[in-house]
Amino acid sequence: MAGIYIHIPFCAKRCIYCGFFSTVRQDEAARYVDAVCRELQLRADYIGDKQVGTVYFGGGTPSRLTPEQLGRIISAIDSLFGLNNLSELTVECNPDDITPGYMAALHSLGVNRISMGVQTFNDDLLRFLRRRHTAEQALDAVRICRESGMTNISIDLMYGLPGQTLEMFRTDLDTALSADVSHISSYCLSFEENTPLLAMREQGRITPADDELCSRMFDLMCRTLHDGGFEHYEISNFCRPGFHSRHNSSYWDGTPYLGVGAGAHSYNGSSRQWNPSDLDAYMIGVEQCNPPYVIENLSESDIYNEKIMLSLRTARGLNLAGLSDTDSAKLLESARKYLSDGSLVITDNHLRIPESGMFISDLLIASLFC
Repeated sequence: MAGIYIHIPFCAKRCIYCGFFSTVRQDEAARYVDAVCRELQLRADYIGDKQVGTVYFGGGTPSRLTPEQLGRIISAIDSLFGLNNLSELTVECNPDDITPGYMAALHSLGVNRISMGVQTFNDDLLRFLRRRHTAEQALDAVRICRESGMTNISIDLMYGLPGQTLEMFRTDLDTALSADVSHISSYCLSFEENTPLLAMREQGRITPADDELCSRMFDLMCRTLHDGGFEHYEISNFCRPGFHSRHNSSYWDGTPYLGVGAGAHSYNGSSRQWNPSDLDAYMIGVEQCNPPYVIENLSESDIYNEKIMLSLRTARGLNLAGLSDTDSAKLLESARKYLSDGSLVITDNHLRIPESGMFISDLLIASLFC
């Protein structure tokens, strides 16, 4: 099986924290959809004869496209790859884009999962982040999804926001649970290059949350969501049983995927490639039948390190049986001190990081690289 990721870069306005490629040039949407459909044709052999199991529309804000535009892309995928084995078709949406009519249209296209960037249910923090929606609109959007028959609803939450207290985050978590969503992705705020948020920090206009508070928020999140019936299956992802993100899980499992659109990344097991984060360069290149992507061929060390990095992000961990005897011995030698102090454990022949250590796992994982 393989996945297909479609990057839709259009946003009504940019949020202050977002480091993903996006643009407010909505007037280019029709031309961009043409380019995406053309790129799909030009790169139809990228995943070989693998069946497509998941399709994910990310952004940007995919819900800035009309159902007709989304439908054109889905039809192109179906005609080129076939969707008979599709288990999950996700569209990221902004809460204020969701209406009963829009949801009915997505249903008719075969969309069976919605991912919403809620970020917080605190209106003051939403205004600070320059989000377009209010807390009430976010809850209304979840309700509309439910009433339309959509059962697989994911929301994003953020913590570690300037001015956000532990109690404020507790309220966000309680509100999310009361909204009865099936999946929650929750990320600690990061300061990305070339974002207004980073400039605000450098200018001393905001005070970042300290590491201790962020760690306490992470612990609170784990406890609260566990008590609410959620499984913690990846560092930043929680789901009700059976509702894990199949597309994102394929990234962590090393499943090949084709990324289409400006700024999209692809992986086929031996190399990665990515399109330029430039709307004009992307569209012109595709229109000239010469997609301007960059290719990085992965060495054996790159593949080994990526397997460690991605697997140890998950609660399941790294299957030692999937390594050669040499690589398994090398990894266990590097992991010896962490196994002795409990920072790493082995369960059912899987090397993994206990939940209590996930928040500070980056340095540990990097120390295991060859």
